[in-house]
Amino acid sequence: MNWRLAARRAGKLAAVAALTIVAAAATGSAFAQSKSAESAAMRMQKIEDRQAIEQLLMGDYPRALDSANWKAYSALFAKDGTLIMQGGAIKRTGPPAIEEFFTKMPAFGGQAASATPSPCPVPAGTPRTMHVVTNLSLHIDGDMATDQAYWQTIATRDCKSVVAGSGHYEDTLKREDGKWRFATREIFDDLPPKTTSAAAPKP
Repeated sequence: MNWRLAARRAGKLAAVAALTIVAAAATGSAFAQSKSAESAAMRMQKIEDRQAIEQLLMGDYPRALDSANWKAYSALFAKDGTLIMQGGAIKRTGPPAIEEFFTKMPAFGGQAASATPSPCPVPAGTPRTMHVVTNLSLHIDGDMATDQAYWQTIATRDCKSVVAGSGHYEDTLKREDGKWRFATREIFDDLPPKTTSAAAPKP
């Protein structure tokens, strides 16, 4: 009788062990599925965020700039977003201040820069410049992001299309009211290089 009792007990222990293994496997599988679903959702969110940021940097921003639509341009900045140019000599914070700055600057279309007729007039409604944005390097971290990108300005000079200037952007971005906007945008003029006056000849 003792060996039969021992056999029954061993059988019960084996059954319990088997059930424990099955339960652990099921729990592990459910956890793995949950982590996989979470990972897939995070990857999809990053893809959607990158697409939205690329639209901001390479679509909405240059088109607003080239069309001198300063209301649309300034709306691309966060409520406390800052635009920095000329090594910090120009700094404007907030959409109203940014819009006011460009609206009042003749060089940016605020007023007619010259009354002299152009030998190669630009048809009404045609952008006088085209900004091209390339070489984007982007890092997204939740609701914040940083990026760098190259820019070129194509313009008409002497009846020819030329690269009027080029440089790069350094930005911080943030999600505000569900949309990606500039927290800071600093514009660097890299080419053509800035020139310095020639040194006076030594006596």
